[in-house]
Order: sequence, then structure tokens, then C-alpha cells
Amino acid sequence: MEVIHALQSAASPALDRFMLSVTQLGSQRAYVVLLLVAYIGVDASVGRRLAIYFLAGFYLNEQLKALFHTQRPFQIDPNVLRSQGALATAGGSGFPSGHAQGSTTFWGLAAIYGRRAWLTALAVVMVLLICASRLYLGVHLPIDVAGGILIGLAVVSAGTALDRLRFDVHRAWVVLAGLGVPLAVHLVLPTPDSGALMGALAAFLVGPELVPHATVGPWPSRVLLCVVGLTLVFAVQFGSGAVLAEDVRHLPLVSFARYLLVGLTGTMLVPALGRATRLTPTLRA
Repeated sequence: MEVIHALQSAASPALDRFMLSVTQLGSQRAYVVLLLVAYIGVDASVGRRLAIYFLAGFYLNEQLKALFHTQRPFQIDPNVLRSQGALATAGGSGFPSGHAQGSTTFWGLAAIYGRRAWLTALAVVMVLLICASRLYLGVHLPIDVAGGILIGLAVVSAGTALDRLRFDVHRAWVVLAGLGVPLAVHLVLPTPDSGALMGALAAFLVGPELVPHATVGPWPSRVLLCVVGLTLVFAVQFGSGAVLAEDVRHLPLVSFARYLLVGLTGTMLVPALGRATRLTPTLRA
């Protein structure tokens, strides 16, 4: 708690707002944007791998939270909680920090794949800021953040190791396994968000096999396709949430199917629209 108290010694309303904004950069919605932009507009191959490793790693995080079931600092000392907005970002138990693990995984892989000095510097800054925000806001202990960083680095290492392997598997088997394995994991070993995580994971495993996508061409075309893609993905996500009753959308099969549909919007429908509008080239499936 000493680290949290030291950080909060400089507390002010302006710093509270800044840290809450920083912590939102590690939110689910932020990663939806980042992963889709990476896949649709930057590099489809890299974006696909980044999404697969990130989603699998976040599922692991939820399983570890359930296993350790540790307290958060504001449960030990309510005075360290900076705001109700901070509380809204603190679902589940403390160890390991999902924000720390997620930022380390995403930005670590982005730095490795991007191979640019400025991107590596940005990655370091983003991880440090997001981790500091979790401590300052009083929603994580230092051990939660340290554990999240270490597990994130392990996911990065595992992902880059898998990249070096070469598999010659027929597309049909990839599609079947890409749907079946995430669904089985979600049904057999569920977590609070496994429907969303495994549904989205299945979409990134299956979608590119059915509708290959290439991020080539001028940047204005890529940016336009990203804007269209994000609009459609969020429309499907929020539209399906509005149509389905709350008790229905939390049913295991429904939650998986819903986020599979959301994910396939980004990995199949948007690339197909890109071809139809000639924003991306036509590739052989």
C-alpha cells in the first residue's frame, strides 16, 4: 500500500481525470479498436496473430483471477479508491492485473512486430502509464501489476515462439477447430467474459480463412475501411445488446454466438466490403 499512498500524495482532481483517461486505454473497447485497426488497416497477418494471442492471454487472466481470488486495495482500505469511475474499471479480483497484462501483451507484440524504435518507445510509455494508473486509482496492488506484466511477457514469448512454427493444415480443419475449440473452452471452463473472448477468438481464427484480407494500397483507403469497419462492428455489438434481453445474451451459447458475429463482422464482412468497393485488392480464397 506504500506505493499507492506515495503516488496518491500528488493527487488532484486534474490528475484523477488524467489517470482515469489513461486507464481507459486498457479497456475492452480500446482493444476492440486497436485490434481491428491492426487487422483491417495496418497488417492483416500481424493483426490476426496479435488478436489471437491477446484474446487467449486475456482468457488466461480471467482464469488466474478466479484461481487466486485476491483482494483489491480499496477492499483493504476504502480511502485509496479515487473515484466511482475507477471502481467501474475494477471488475473481478485483483491478481493478476488485466490492464497490466493486456497492455504488456498488446504493446509488447506490437513493438516486436513493428520493429520501429518509435513504436517500441510508445509501447514502453503506454505500459508504464496504464500500470501506474491502476496503482494511482487504488484498484490494484503493486503485486497485481507486477504479476500482470510478467504474465503478459510470458504470453508475448509464447506467441513469438508459435510464430516460428509452421503448420500445414487444410483450411477446412482450421475452420472446424477454430470454431469448435474456443466454443468447447467457453462451455467447459467458463469465465465472466469467456463468451466474448472465445467468440472473438473464433472469429479471428475462422474469418481470415474464409475471406482473406490484405492491407495494401494507399493509406486513405485503409483509413476509410477502418472507419467503416469500426462503425459496423460497434453497430453489431450494441445492436445485438439492445435486441437481446439481458438474461438471454448471458446464456453461454448466445454470448459466444453474439461475439462470434461481432468478430466476423470485422474479419469477414469488412474485408468483403473492401473488395466490393475496391478499397482492398481481390485475393484468392
